[in-house]
Amino acid sequence: MFTRKLVVVLVPLLIAAVLCRIFPLFDNLGFFSNVARGLLLGGGLALLLPLSGAGKRKEPFGYLLWVPALLLAATVTYQYGAASLGWRVPMLALLATHNGQTVLIECAFLGYMALTCLRTRP
Repeated sequence: MFTRKLVVVLVPLLIAAVLCRIFPLFDNLGFFSNVARGLLLGGGLALLLPLSGAGKRKEPFGYLLWVPALLLAATVTYQYGAASLGWRVPMLALLATHNGQTVLIECAFLGYMALTCLRTRP
């Protein structure tokens, strides 16, 4: 019982320490630094409960998370194209952003949903 409580406390701290050491490595990647940080952050959040022993793998609709993950991946791809390659689609002009925090949050959701979709079974 004590070891399980110890794991629940130490695993999130270990994940936070590893992410704090890894994040500065992505400073020179430009647009992709926020993408990589978001994917790592989302993956870490998705693994937080299972690694601490509190998650369950059987979700009835967990495999359907690929739909919003695919839509977010398309959104981030369009944002990269609009920011770097000059893509302009009038109907999608609302999605184009140059804000790094927005891309980071989108990729965190993308990483969380993709890893949860791969980890769960119906």
